[in-house]
Amino acid sequence: MAQLSVIIPVYNALSTLGRCVDSVMSQNVPDMEVILVDDGSTDGSSDMCDALASAHDNIRVIHRTNGGLSAARNTGIRASRGEWISFIDSDDEFAPDTLAVNLEKAQSDDSISLVEFPVTVHYGSPRSFNLDFEPCTVSGDRVFGHWIHTEGYMHCYAWNKIYRSSLFSNISFPEGESFEDAAVCPLIMRQCSAVTYSDHGRYLYYSSKDSITVRYRFSNQEPLFRHNLELLHYITGQEFGLEDRVRLWNVTFNLLTDLWRCKDADAAYLIAAAGDLDSLKPGPSATRKSGITTRQRIKAFSAWILGVRPTCSLLAIKKYS
Repeated sequence: MAQLSVIIPVYNALSTLGRCVDSVMSQNVPDMEVILVDDGSTDGSSDMCDALASAHDNIRVIHRTNGGLSAARNTGIRASRGEWISFIDSDDEFAPDTLAVNLEKAQSDDSISLVEFPVTVHYGSPRSFNLDFEPCTVSGDRVFGHWIHTEGYMHCYAWNKIYRSSLFSNISFPEGESFEDAAVCPLIMRQCSAVTYSDHGRYLYYSSKDSITVRYRFSNQEPLFRHNLELLHYITGQEFGLEDRVRLWNVTFNLLTDLWRCKDADAAYLIAAAGDLDSLKPGPSATRKSGITTRQRIKAFSAWILGVRPTCSLLAIKKYS
């Protein structure tokens, strides 16, 4: 039983895997295992994984046929022996002193299920920005409500967190689709007995021109909309404030508009989704009080007056290339 298992899915990451692993090995966590899940790499990454494992006693390698990021993470989870789990993608890094400090926070109270720490998004790019947190611990019935109220669904990242491994006893990443984090994060948060938000350490998320997050294709982007719509349905049936519902509805509406702009969009899907979102739209009074921007309020009011489908059609006249 290790203190911490760090899971690194690897697929054709020969140029970045070395610096990624170096950032993990320099974290000064005394009882840590590192699991490299080689997801059928064809560029020499498989041999590099084996070489890294030969050089470090606490690195293990699992070679598997290609199944995608979710399948690789699930494989790593099943093989892990740590009381705690953290993830890192093979082209990213942990800043120095990230894991040790935040693992100490995780272990400071038996009730803590998860620690979330800062991120620099698009690290090294002109589009770089920081996601930071006010340090606090949220416990009990407040955990999920706090996550919704602070719009945690806007940063459903798997990797800037340390999880108690038992959280994954009945949760796995959905295989074969993109934006798998958006499916898992709400489920995880609903199981946590306490969550600590940390202002120590940092995950360095590198920008990639090939990332699915910057390729607007219907098949790539549809899961993100679907997971947010499912979350909206869930909180609509719970005791959440109207303002929280307005903000999530607005995010989901924007995601549907993005789908409408995709040239390869499924028209029947869009029409059905618009009808579903129409049935959940908040009233004008709640929209006014929600704190969303003036531009977003105008779009929400348009959807209220015209309907979701016509408003999406108007906003999506210009298609993605």
